[in-house]
Amino acid sequence: MIDDEIIKAMPETTGVYIMRDGDGEIIYVGKALNIRTRIRQHAADKSIKERLLTEHTVAIETINTGTEVEALLLECELIKKHQPRYNVSLKDGKNYPCIKLTNEQYPRACVVRRIIDDGSRYFGPYTNASAMHESLKLIRKIFPLRTCKRFHKRPCLEFHIKRCLAPCVNAVDPQQYNELVDAVALFLDGQTDRIENDLTSKMIAAADQLDFERAAQLRDKLFAIKKLAEIQRIINARNAVDIEQRDPTVGVNELQRYLNLPYRPTRMECFDISHNQGSETVASMVVFVDGEPDKRSYRRFKIRSTEGKPDDFASMREVTYRRYHDADRLPDLIVIDGGLGQLSSALEVIRAEHVEVPVVALAKQFELVYVESSSEPIELPRGSEALHLMQRIRDEAHRFAITYHRLLRWKRNLRSKK
Repeated sequence: MIDDEIIKAMPETTGVYIMRDGDGEIIYVGKALNIRTRIRQHAADKSIKERLLTEHTVAIETINTGTEVEALLLECELIKKHQPRYNVSLKDGKNYPCIKLTNEQYPRACVVRRIIDDGSRYFGPYTNASAMHESLKLIRKIFPLRTCKRFHKRPCLEFHIKRCLAPCVNAVDPQQYNELVDAVALFLDGQTDRIENDLTSKMIAAADQLDFERAAQLRDKLFAIKKLAEIQRIINARNAVDIEQRDPTVGVNELQRYLNLPYRPTRMECFDISHNQGSETVASMVVFVDGEPDKRSYRRFKIRSTEGKPDDFASMREVTYRRYHDADRLPDLIVIDGGLGQLSSALEVIRAEHVEVPVVALAKQFELVYVESSSEPIELPRGSEALHLMQRIRDEAHRFAITYHRLLRWKRNLRSKK
């Protein structure tokens, strides 16, 4: 059982913590920027999973790491090795992707999910795979490394569109190619200043030698590098947020406290309306359980009562009636995308159906939360997990509604063309 003594013994450092039961078996592995704070969150969480985890924990080991990335990699390795029963993610054998510069005569840049001691250079890990692929795509536009695994007898299309220097047919000097590889490594390491300084020196030298065509090429490459560096900084910042990894259960606990809810909002349902001047009016209902999307429970509604006339309030009344009329399963919190008007419309129906679940509305303009008991909205603390969770569920409801609305509009246009 995790008590105050165990929590006080935890270090306030970045690293990995390992929970063991009475038999000495590892039952959970986690990472944290501040291990003591994270253990305290485990103890405060009253969900079924967390309650069982804390009740069975009799000892906690900690391993300090220098950075969040090191903690991320160590956590991943330990989960795969020990398969703790209370860990869900990373037990399926997957790893976070990295960019690899291969250990070959003419190295390639590729994506891998496993780091091995083969002399190659690895960069990452990237918790946001799409951001990593975006970064690699941009790098390949500026640094024309080879992409093919096999050598060819003649240059391929990549060479002709200036995306490869064709080392396979000896079209480039090995030293020049290695300089290119080193530049990619510097870039992935975040040392773009060295690349920019080198390009600037070469550009000035070319201009002094009156090789203006070469100087112009280097100038364009320098501009591209600066632009790519800015994009890379954004990607790295996005990746750092993912590595820090917001804990959704913290957002659920905070939401209960900030909104003064009678119980923990384990299951949340959020509604949004979408239409085009009253045509193809639809509604979405998305579901979050323990702060994470439960997409199997999502529902979409084609609104019948307001076709041809834009009336969000009437649409909200219809969708909440269809969801909660004679409903056998209810959420812990109902969230409406909108302000006081949408909240009042939903409450009119929900309370008439004798559903006593708390209902709130999130107004997009100032991210204020309207509640039933007060005309004054609640402003959740900026940067809090509670606000982040409310924004996530609201944005997901909006995305799901827009997607359905566009589908219906596409079907209508398709019929009209026939």
